Amino acid sequence: MKDPKHGQRAFEEFLGEHLDALYRTALRLCSGREADAEDLLQDATLKAFQRFDQLRDLQAGRAWMLTILTRTHLNNVRSSRRRAETLLTDYDDHAFEQAIAEWRPLPTPEDVVLSQMQRDNLIAAVDNLEPELRTTIILADLEELPQREVATMLSIPEGTVASRLFRARRKLRAVLDGSAGSVRGRRVG
Repeated sequence: MKDPKHGQRAFEEFLGEHLDALYRTALRLCSGREADAEDLLQDATLKAFQRFDQLRDLQAGRAWMLTILTRTHLNNVRSSRRRAETLLTDYDDHAFEQAIAEWRPLPTPEDVVLSQMQRDNLIAAVDNLEPELRTTIILADLEELPQREVATMLSIPEGTVASRLFRARRKLRAVLDGSAGSVRGRRVG
């Protein structure tokens, strides 16, 4: 019989290595809503702890945790759709503004304004993608996981991952190309 305290200690060490990436991904999956991201991460961590003895290879631990996190998120999305609840999004403006304030601007004010508008547009564009497209692009492009691994994590064919990435990138490109054109046409300053 395994010592439960040893398993708990091993899990805590394991989780500590991946916590930042997991929180970052949870925050992206939850469209920047910190409270939702924290709840998602807590739910996923509990599930992972309960199944930690099933993880055979610690080298695959990051993907294993991201799979649990992603599936927990998608289950939450599906559940909320079934309940037909109207969820109000409550963005934490203070935290967002604080992060922007800590960001170091480029040399010219025009570049700073243009870069900030593009960043805001990208965040908004990713947040406005359908959950399936947003989840796929976060895992493949932001977390840089291979499409095969994303397919396994989401329990979908690899071709579906490629299709979702294509559609998500096309939508993001259309939004960003449109916003860049309108920004370039303005005079800043």
